[in-house]
Amino acid sequence: MKQEIERKYAVNYLPKDLNITNIEDIEQAFIYRDINTVIRIRKIQNRKKNCLECIYTLKTKGDIEYDKNFENVANVYEIENSIQENEYNELIQNKISNVIKKTRLVIPIEGNLNVEMDVYYGYLEGLLTAEVEFPNEEIANHFKKPEWLGEEIGYKELSNLSLSKMTKEEWQSKVTKETIENNRKIIQDLKKKQIIN
Repeated sequence: MKQEIERKYAVNYLPKDLNITNIEDIEQAFIYRDINTVIRIRKIQNRKKNCLECIYTLKTKGDIEYDKNFENVANVYEIENSIQENEYNELIQNKISNVIKKTRLVIPIEGNLNVEMDVYYGYLEGLLTAEVEFPNEEIANHFKKPEWLGEEIGYKELSNLSLSKMTKEEWQSKVTKETIENNRKIIQDLKKKQIIN
């Protein structure tokens, strides 16, 4: 069981020296939720490895003290297991959320960290987020984001779990029109570069 420490950001622009080390097309949904636990299933088409992987993930809160000045870090524990595609197809019939479809671009940054930039589709079209996962809270607390990343987004408010329960109108009310317009420009640029479809 590993501890997950992440911070989530808007994207200001694409860096000129954009270096993408992996691209994954992801479909996911949640199949269980209570006050401390969620179960997510995910189907990932890894373009670099040219393989399909399905993952069953249990996320749970531990006995963790939250720093009031650092409320945008999600501290949870997670257990992941690979499952077969037919198991994924069976489990998704019992989803309790919308299905989220997105492309994830993995972009290395300083400090041996990666930005995972997600471009969303369907009812989330126009949403673009960037997450950085940290090995520990000290590194997360002292992280200086690259300039191309924008403001920190309320992690719980725009988490995938929250997004999976929203309508298009609901998630759009959580971000500014300027952000959505900026996201569209970045997404168009990614399409021109043939990084996404």
